[in-house]
Amino acid sequence: MATAVTLAELDRLIARGAQVVEVLPDDQYAEGHVPGALGLPLKRLTREAAEHLDRDRPVVVYCWDALCDLSPRAAAWLEELGFEEVYDYVAGKVDWLVNRRPVQGDRTPGATVGELARDDVARCRPGDRVGEVREQVERSPYPFALVLSVGGVVLGRLRRSRLACDPELLAADVMEPGPSTVRPHKTAAGVAQDLAQGDLRWAIVTTALGELIGIAARADLERRGG
Repeated sequence: MATAVTLAELDRLIARGAQVVEVLPDDQYAEGHVPGALGLPLKRLTREAAEHLDRDRPVVVYCWDALCDLSPRAAAWLEELGFEEVYDYVAGKVDWLVNRRPVQGDRTPGATVGELARDDVARCRPGDRVGEVREQVERSPYPFALVLSVGGVVLGRLRRSRLACDPELLAADVMEPGPSTVRPHKTAAGVAQDLAQGDLRWAIVTTALGELIGIAARADLERRGG
């Protein structure tokens, strides 16, 4: 079975000169792919097509995400064909996109929410006092603060209206847990539409691990999303 690799491991393999192969259909490859990756859809991965790959270099295949089975099937087939060093970037293109890595392709999807996210939101830890957080929010352009873990993962939201309480209370005692978030690769137009439907003004943008990237304003998304 091919070795599954993470994004960091993919970076190291690329530095070693690995061949990166996207096995999604041609139209998805054209929309955007890992820079330098070859487009070789699984349906066209014949024995003859595989001979265009260098057997003396590592081969890394990827598809859309961990639920897509195209890359593990492609990796297994390459091993059957005698390739000795085959890797599967299981998290796939979605992982590449949510980590805001550069994309190469023929089509430009337009502005993404990650490009428009601003890093100026008030933030605090669960053990911070409400009185201290209130002062941050009063100076903030947003009527809330975000409660983050040590690693920057979004744990909750503290709305200004919830801060009118005992200043000695802890943020964890009054926060709204699990606020909705979006990934940075989403289009500005799409997220703006979702916010409008919910009559919301801001989107909290995080990585796939829940780490805060920033806040995107609906007005900015509508302006750039066309």
